[in-house]
Amino acid sequence: MRKKDRQQLLSQLLNERAIRKQEDFVEILAQEDIFVTQATISRDIKEMKLVKVPSPEGGYQYSLPQESQDNTAEKLHRLLNDGLISVDIQEKLLYLRTLPGSAIALGKLLQSQFSEELFAAINDDDGLLLIARSEAQAQELQEFLIGYL
Repeated sequence: MRKKDRQQLLSQLLNERAIRKQEDFVEILAQEDIFVTQATISRDIKEMKLVKVPSPEGGYQYSLPQESQDNTAEKLHRLLNDGLISVDIQEKLLYLRTLPGSAIALGKLLQSQFSEELFAAINDDDGLLLIARSEAQAQELQEFLIGYL
């Protein structure tokens, strides 16, 4: 697995779970048949500038730096304003048309901001298929996205 892909996966895991130790990353990745060493995870943590924050359950857990989360929301807002052309919905599926070259970045940003609502995002150069976890979440996403048209 490439470093960029692995680090994106680590970011996704941070949005989905409470990760307390580097070994937790190693174990979770191993369950997905991705085998890395603790030293590799340590280097990724440094490069990604992850921080430890108080956990709601007590103790501490890894988190993305706050400015990174703020930048993601800003980038998403800007890209939706500039690149979104249309939004269609069918049950749990949303299909977004974008300006050429925008769908890849938009898919990554939406997955980052809506990790609980989205099951998956599949894209090409100017189209993005979002698969929501429920029809209600798909409708909420559609309402959010329509605000940018």
